Amino acid sequence: MNYFKMFDIKEEFKINYNKLSKNFHKLQRKFHPDMNIKIFNNKNIKNKSAEINIAYRILKNPIKRVEYIIKINCNKKLYEKNVCNKKFLLYYFEINKKIEKLEKKNKNKIKIKKILEKIKKKQKKYYKKIEIYIKKKKWEKSKNILIKIKFLNKILKKKML
Repeated sequence: MNYFKMFDIKEEFKINYNKLSKNFHKLQRKFHPDMNIKIFNNKNIKNKSAEINIAYRILKNPIKRVEYIIKINCNKKLYEKNVCNKKFLLYYFEINKKIEKLEKKNKNKIKIKKILEKIKKKQKKYYKKIEIYIKKKKWEKSKNILIKIKFLNKILKKKML
């Protein structure tokens, strides 16, 4: 089943999080085995509850949501594509190298913070682009931007640990 339809929300990058959450809780009240003892042993109900949880986690997360939108709207070859352009990869490795160098010196935390802020800004710009590409159904461009977002997210996650 289409996850957007499951939660009665539009198939877009920007979603109404309140509606998603409200409909999630409504569905879980209906299908969660703990909420309805009479149907607890029904395997289909347990599977439905699990599917609702998975769908909710995917739609709640912007990166997973974009992956899902691309998956349901394009061919398998494009969906599985994980190649990024050379210019961006050089940028990615350069930024990683710069941060590692600053960390080895065990100072310049302010410089590292500035780099991470630039990455967040770049990521925001990419999210705006991806929203436009999804509306225009430009799946290959959406996928290319998604790959860049995921690379930048790796840097941010690694530095938040």
